[in-house]
Amino acid sequence: MRYNIVIADPRDILRIGWRTIFTNHKYVNNIYEAESREKLDQLLHKYPIDLIFVHQSLIANVATLPARRFVLLTTTFDIYTFQAAHKYGARGYLMENAPAELLLAALTLPEDAFLIEPEIVTEIIHYLFHNDRYDVQDGLLTPREREIVSLLRNGLKREEISSKLHISKSTLKTHIGNIDRKRNVVQI
Repeated sequence: MRYNIVIADPRDILRIGWRTIFTNHKYVNNIYEAESREKLDQLLHKYPIDLIFVHQSLIANVATLPARRFVLLTTTFDIYTFQAAHKYGARGYLMENAPAELLLAALTLPEDAFLIEPEIVTEIIHYLFHNDRYDVQDGLLTPREREIVSLLRNGLKREEISSKLHISKSTLKTHIGNIDRKRNVVQI
């Protein structure tokens, strides 16, 4: 398959670099460039686009991008942006200075694959296995939610928390869902 791709970034130097990587590649048919959200929207409505390489600074909400047809590029790793990209069907989440091989790999990914920058894998693992995922502004939480977050941060398992607080597992699950939503109050 030959792709019509969009390279979307507000900086000329990065668009030129990415264009150089994709020019004359056997899987690339046409390359379009967008330096703004407006230009990106115009291209998406004007041409049949197969794959978008878009810097997160041009996206207010990743849910507006076509699922399985975009790779999100970023200046700095952010776990919440990473989660949103995965949730809404990105093909990958890469640093803006990703090697050419990674950018080109996005062209040949299986449909259900998600490309991750090797540089950020350590941060993702840290998030998964440490208590950072319970970072939330206490002012947003109810007293019960603050209590649950404190117990989670201390490493208690859900069954232990249910027992200690004398609540059902489903009630605890509801509280944790509410905590997660409050933790993600800033949507990209």
